[in-house]
Amino acid sequence: MAENKKNSNDVVELSKELGLKEALGIAIGALIGGGVFSVLGLVIYESGPSAFLAFLLAGIVSAFTAYSYVKLALKYPKAGGAFIYVREAFKSKWFSGALGIVLWFGYSFSISLYAMTFGRYLGEVWHLFGDSTLPFFNISVSVFVFQLISVLLFLGLNLVGVKESSRTQNILVFVKVAILVLYITVGIFAIKKDSFANFLPNGAFPVIASSVLIFVSMEGFEILSNSVEEMKNPERDLPIGMYSSIIIVLFLYISVAIVTVGVLGYSDEIKDIGEVILTHSAGMFLGVAGAGIMAFAAIVSAASAINATLLGSSRLSYMLSHEKVLPKAFSKINPRTRVPARAITISGILSIIFILLFSIELVATAASLIFMFIFGAVNASAIKLLEGKKKIPSAIGAVLIVVYWVFWIIKVF
Repeated sequence: MAENKKNSNDVVELSKELGLKEALGIAIGALIGGGVFSVLGLVIYESGPSAFLAFLLAGIVSAFTAYSYVKLALKYPKAGGAFIYVREAFKSKWFSGALGIVLWFGYSFSISLYAMTFGRYLGEVWHLFGDSTLPFFNISVSVFVFQLISVLLFLGLNLVGVKESSRTQNILVFVKVAILVLYITVGIFAIKKDSFANFLPNGAFPVIASSVLIFVSMEGFEILSNSVEEMKNPERDLPIGMYSSIIIVLFLYISVAIVTVGVLGYSDEIKDIGEVILTHSAGMFLGVAGAGIMAFAAIVSAASAINATLLGSSRLSYMLSHEKVLPKAFSKINPRTRVPARAITISGILSIIFILLFSIELVATAASLIFMFIFGAVNASAIKLLEGKKKIPSAIGAVLIVVYWVFWIIKVF
């Protein structure tokens, strides 16, 4: 058939299989991953009862940045995302290539974070591979093995085809959103009013500084922009998918943070609970069954985030190869499945390497800082490439990103 034809350079085009449902699934799947299940405990520990404001602030900055992504993705509908926009704006192959590689590493750090969350929850519930502790990062053999399995599982699914991986994504997203809605609906009646009495125990500064960690969760629209080349109707589906996913996810993030603080209160013990904070909280008002349900939600959430992020990562590495930033072998499309099989495989391998080398805290911080930098670069690109008043939201986004960097630097030093 014509759509499967190779040109003189033996190149096969990516398939156009993604509709609005798939666009929403990809964006929401990536947005609800690390934020709620991986870093919520740390954000609450640093911010106190005002933790929901950290999610709100990150969401506001992300909304302005999403505007830039929508405008630029429709202007340059290619599977390169930020790499393409920066190249077009600054006409520097060196700078855009370096940024593209940094973004690729950001994706891989994110996949590693979600895989760590997947393994931590599943390994704690199911000691299939034993419960002895490994000498590195203080995790059990079961946790470690499940971390690796999660990456390999979705690497295989993405190799089958984008349509199959997106269908699976829709199912996973529906399940985890339904469970979070249940958590919010029931948990709201278990909130203790005095939990919010000491609203800013550490002042306002930690609220802004801790929200930096949430940027790893705001990668969903970066991933969606990378998939624009595979959309059936990007002019309609990209803006709806981008903006709708942010609204849905922001509502869920803020509500979950409020319920969690309201149920558990604020104390130093929050830090020890860590990334399993939602199972601990659900257990307080839903018992053992509630804790089990939230553990299942965390596993599903991490799974869908791995799936979506691996999709975005592989498409980016495919484009970097196509533009000769990475070796040419990365850009080869499988003629049968019409996916960049080598790019998918290498992205998965890179994520596994990060799992082997780094702790979950380091991975979360690295991914968040990378995406915060990328968002700033995309807003700057939109300021150069858009005309007139269209560039105002992007300018606001760029200023807010700079403010975030200042707060983070002050926090560190």
